[in-house]
Amino acid sequence: MIFVVVTNLLAIAAACILPNDFLASHSYVLYGVQFLTLVPYLLGAAGEVKNLFMPTIFVLVYFLVNLTLGSWLVPRDYGWNKQFTEIALSIDNYNIIVPFLLAANLVLFLLSRATLRRLRNLQLTAPVFGAGMAAAPYPEWYSLLKAPLYFSAFAFVSVFEAFNVFSFQLAIMILHLTEPALTRRLYRFAVYGGYLLILLAFSFENKREIAMTLFLVIFVEAYFSRAQLRFRFVHIVGYVAAIAMFFGLILAASILRGYGDFEVKSAAEAVFLIPKYVSSDFFIDGITDNLELNYCYGTTVTAMDHGLRGLVDFQYGASLAKWVFLPIPRDAIAYKPQSMMQLFTSEFMPEWWLAGGSLPVMFAADMFLNFHVFGLAAFALIWWGINELFVRIHTVAFRSLAFYTCIFLVITVLMFARGSGIELWLMYFLFGLPVLLGGRLLGNFVRSNGNPRTRWVV
Repeated sequence: MIFVVVTNLLAIAAACILPNDFLASHSYVLYGVQFLTLVPYLLGAAGEVKNLFMPTIFVLVYFLVNLTLGSWLVPRDYGWNKQFTEIALSIDNYNIIVPFLLAANLVLFLLSRATLRRLRNLQLTAPVFGAGMAAAPYPEWYSLLKAPLYFSAFAFVSVFEAFNVFSFQLAIMILHLTEPALTRRLYRFAVYGGYLLILLAFSFENKREIAMTLFLVIFVEAYFSRAQLRFRFVHIVGYVAAIAMFFGLILAASILRGYGDFEVKSAAEAVFLIPKYVSSDFFIDGITDNLELNYCYGTTVTAMDHGLRGLVDFQYGASLAKWVFLPIPRDAIAYKPQSMMQLFTSEFMPEWWLAGGSLPVMFAADMFLNFHVFGLAAFALIWWGINELFVRIHTVAFRSLAFYTCIFLVITVLMFARGSGIELWLMYFLFGLPVLLGGRLLGNFVRSNGNPRTRWVV
């Protein structure tokens, strides 16, 4: 632990004194040092697979992948969107930007370690797959009967493209994937596959939604099976295979969206074209764009530079408070806070903003543009609070509304981390809330068997 922290403090110190031109092209070295020290330590300390979905661990890996690969790819002009290459090479403030981002990653690591230590002493309220779930509030056959209703509702909102459709879909899956009938392995894997097939059939262009579905499936499987994180050869092979399948589905969705200009009509055909796509000359540009490495890294450093140059005003917490003012029309108050995504996009690409486009600003950069270097304190406090959602999954009543809510917010936390803003993250949840509440109330009704003396738990 001491070695890891000292190494990262030295990396932060090096970022303060290294030449700006070196950091513009080679800051991936420092982010790479963080990746090689922080991630292996957390993998060793996690204990169980489910703990990898702790928000600070999840987001730390996301940040490090984007910063490490982005800081190598963007200055070298990879990706189909080239607007950030020249800007990234011309920024003069890397001696402030890079140390701040490195320090933010170290904060996520320290919070992750502290939360992992807390989790070791918790007694989970949810049962394990198998005999432990036999004490469900209603019989297994009832869960089986509800399966067609879940799938029908999921397909219905997909076909008719309901507004904010994935909020409803994710809520439906959370309800279904915690049903007692899923104790049977073959059945629950068929359920997992059913949802993925529907998404590939109707929403293949939404790679984030496919990714979040995969995250939910992996988390639920790991959470209820208490799967241990082991590193024997056979386990490593399994992890590599799972990661390959994950990225395979993402690449298939990319091909269906038009990456590679293949003539493809089905998800199955797209899967068979993955090797051809990977071996093509345009694959690196395509994957850079597809995984948003150019956008994520480019907007992060550009937005922070805009703040340092005075092109975007420091907000002093206003962007965090925007969600409070959402119900109030902008004409009703003299100053209604804007999200950092709105502020940056309207300044950096006003035409794109007027056309309805936006550029999400990574949350670490958001905190910098609120409080400068003091944003690290707010950054740490907010992520500590979000980690509490993950802890509560383990402590609240099984299949209560609080249980569903915490899973929903944890699985969608990358929306918040990548820069959509706290208000959009919460709005996303609010659209799914009626489904979660309805499922909870239905469960209470069945549990009570019509007995008004039975206490209902929300």
